[in-house]
Amino acid sequence: MSQSNREQLRRNQAAQAQQKRLTRIIGVGAAVLVVVLIGVFIAVVIQNQAHTVTASSATPPNATASKDAIVVNPGKATAGAPVVELFFDYQCPVCKQFEGIYGASLKSLAESGAIELRYRNMTFLDNNFNNDASLRAGIGAACSDFSGKYSAYHEEIYANQPANEGDGYTDEVLRATIPATLGITGADLTSFQSCYDDQTTKAFVQGTNDAASKSGVNATPSFHVNGKDLSLQTIAGVQPDGLGDLIKQNA
Repeated sequence: MSQSNREQLRRNQAAQAQQKRLTRIIGVGAAVLVVVLIGVFIAVVIQNQAHTVTASSATPPNATASKDAIVVNPGKATAGAPVVELFFDYQCPVCKQFEGIYGASLKSLAESGAIELRYRNMTFLDNNFNNDASLRAGIGAACSDFSGKYSAYHEEIYANQPANEGDGYTDEVLRATIPATLGITGADLTSFQSCYDDQTTKAFVQGTNDAASKSGVNATPSFHVNGKDLSLQTIAGVQPDGLGDLIKQNA
């Protein structure tokens, strides 16, 4: 074999080896790219699923196991303390009046552990007034439970209830004014407003309304002690400082 033929053979063999290396590199690169793309796809799916769960089924930390109420004084009720349930709609003027008269007494009884106080939010007045203010107020209140401000937020909603029945609540009041009044700032404010804007507690609030309706409550405020209705007429017959004794008598 001549020198030129040997040189040509060497060149051909080198070219074939280089082609094999290139093919191998492309194959490995493609495999790596596929793995990366699969990883990205899985991450996006997981992220979207996490957002969906958060956006549709977030439950306040102090909700009851049955998700039909929020416990105002979690872990403070003494053994055997009566369970007091207050049913309300944030657009209900009488509910605001009830809160103004008996709210402080209920809160005091709850703080002392004399009762387990549960708030059961209803939203049926949205249909009456053709708005969604009761639902949005309920969403804001439920979101505030993640910041440990539920009871205070509940009170501020009534403090900001419009003078004209049915005017509803603005988003500005529910997502900015009330949190500012309560001192919700920084990361807590960002988290609260994200919860409110994304309506992450909407399903929970709708559930509390549905559960109340199924239990036979069709008017607010309604007041139950250990599951038994205590009429407003009976409650109105006592002073706020006598509410604890009335609850004991009907437990």
